[in-house]
Amino acid sequence: MIGALIAICAQLHAPQHAAREASPHQVVARDAPAIVTRAVLDTSALVNFRVLVQPETIYVGQQANYQLGVFLDETVRDRMRSMEALAPEMRSMMAYEPPAPLSGFPLRNAQGHRYEAHVYQRPIFPLSAGRVAIPPARLLYAMPLSYSFFSREESFELRSDSAVVIALEPPEAGRPADWSGAVGDLRLSAAVDSAAARVGDAMRLVVRVSGQGNVKLFPRPALALSWATATAEGERVMMSTDSMHIGGTKEFDWVITPRVPGRVEVPPLRYPYFDPAARQYEIAESTPLAIYIAAGNLASSDTSTASTAPRWMLRPSYRGALLPPLYRSQSLLLALLLLPLPVLVLASTRRPRKRTVRTISHAATLRTLARTESTIREARTVRRTFLSAAADRLGASATMIAEPAALRQVALRAGVTPETAERAQAFVTELNAASFDVRGEWASDGVSRAYDLYRAIDREARPRRTPRVPIAIATAVLVLALAVGAHAADGAHALFARGYDAYAHAQYTAAANDFADLAAHEPRAPDAWANLGTAAYSAGDTARAMIGWERALRLEPLATDVRDRLDLIAPTAPSSPGFVPAMPPLPLALVALLLWLVAWLSLAWQSRKRGAAVPPLRLVMPFVAGCAALCFAGATELLDRRINATDLAVVAKDAPLHVLPALASDRGATLRTGDIARVLEAEGAWARVTADGGREGWMDAAALARIPHD
Repeated sequence: MIGALIAICAQLHAPQHAAREASPHQVVARDAPAIVTRAVLDTSALVNFRVLVQPETIYVGQQANYQLGVFLDETVRDRMRSMEALAPEMRSMMAYEPPAPLSGFPLRNAQGHRYEAHVYQRPIFPLSAGRVAIPPARLLYAMPLSYSFFSREESFELRSDSAVVIALEPPEAGRPADWSGAVGDLRLSAAVDSAAARVGDAMRLVVRVSGQGNVKLFPRPALALSWATATAEGERVMMSTDSMHIGGTKEFDWVITPRVPGRVEVPPLRYPYFDPAARQYEIAESTPLAIYIAAGNLASSDTSTASTAPRWMLRPSYRGALLPPLYRSQSLLLALLLLPLPVLVLASTRRPRKRTVRTISHAATLRTLARTESTIREARTVRRTFLSAAADRLGASATMIAEPAALRQVALRAGVTPETAERAQAFVTELNAASFDVRGEWASDGVSRAYDLYRAIDREARPRRTPRVPIAIATAVLVLALAVGAHAADGAHALFARGYDAYAHAQYTAAANDFADLAAHEPRAPDAWANLGTAAYSAGDTARAMIGWERALRLEPLATDVRDRLDLIAPTAPSSPGFVPAMPPLPLALVALLLWLVAWLSLAWQSRKRGAAVPPLRLVMPFVAGCAALCFAGATELLDRRINATDLAVVAKDAPLHVLPALASDRGATLRTGDIARVLEAEGAWARVTADGGREGWMDAAALARIPHD
């Protein structure tokens, strides 16, 4: 609470001095504040500054009195020229200004010293349970250095002690279920502006809560009328100023619109409250009000009932959940951001290109020798090529099969027939003899014989086997994933069909619940959200309908059925917080991706010629394409933020806007059920919102329902 500036005048009149001196044995008056009698004074000081809160332990919503006392010794009170006290800022407290200052200055005697007490009182109410420490107050005063009128003044400053208040929550024992937080000693009354009306004619109902307590924060009573529509309107507070005990009256207005003719009654209204003096809960009740309603035309239909709500068609088929958009993929964005790195490295180095050596298999080498050099007579070349090719085919090393017997065993194990194995053994024996001969020459048809023998071994040996375990595991995982997906899809389709059937049988609430369960299971299923909105609206739940339609439209901005229904229920302008542009971000993202790839790939293509400089004019195209890609990417981000808004909420019930996050603050416009608001900030149970039409202020956060987002 804003600290108060208390100016305590120190001017003392001669008649008052004479009256006080005429009764030296008078200590204090009988009705003096508690701080005058209970403050502990320092008799060595000419000025004492004390603080007191009484009582120190109270309930939340119960009144306590904050008292500041300035005690002036009689030797300095005539010399005091100016004096003012600065009360501290009281957090977690609601303070009221005192109704009237004290008449006169009480006196107090302490150990032979007589003090004149200047007291300031302020009623306070704790707003939350706990230990609340009130900071020290400050006292500023000035005194002359001598008794001369022209003497120079000297300024002084004192600080009081800090005060502590223990606030307790009202007990839970005996607490009524409909208690809304009222504390005090209260009474309830109700009145209507007319005892007769017609169907559709608005009437004003005024409910008054009177008594002692924190009047500004009295909650609104609950009102339920089966025969009329009731809309909460304004509130008024009238304070009583006759004593330090805060009290008064708070009036609550309703506009009621009768819907049925005949004799009706405003039933007795209940107002549970906690009486801190009796330490128990009480219930204040108003007297019933009889009203006669004549037949007439209903001015406006009650959209809170299912019978008057228009019935729209549901989406008949369920298409499943939409895949997350590619432009929100972190891995894709990282890959695109890293794409320029290799291109820049390529453009900066531009070293001569290295020739790559192509590896040729030994079988291909042997085939080439047989076709092109059939008359070769160097036995060592034929032996080396044949053994390498046979080793690759049989899955052994060339060193091991260099022994003829070992070659025969390996060939037999690989599935080669005994005749071919015998031939291979004899051929290698012949090769070894020729290779280790001094001349190292061989017959001219040796290469052709080697290639024919290799072909026979390759034809007869068993095919090469590749490990199939990873393929089998991957196949099993894929089949399992498809089975799980199919099962989940079957469950989603069954839930969608159940909701569709319930809607067809006019069970709108059950249908809305089924579609809500489906939307919770598949948050990106537009068909579930769209049908949730339609079923909820048919059931009379406007807030839930707005949530479903808003979510469906944000998933599919081009859905005309949802957009038409939103425009019919709550039309929005492009500047409104709830406006959804009829443009999905994906086309912009694809254009940005294409331009980005064109920019860097064109630069890489121009850098393919090593050692040559790129002309400056050829760099214009990559530069322009890159800048355009960044512009389209920025537009995609802005559009995606507008569509996938994370700070939007639907007003679940009518709620007024306050200037400050406090019930006692001034009120502004009222947000109606179904309005779209942007939440700017939150503070405890309050939220600061803005809506279309320039409406902005604080409201009860419990009256908001957030719109789901990705």
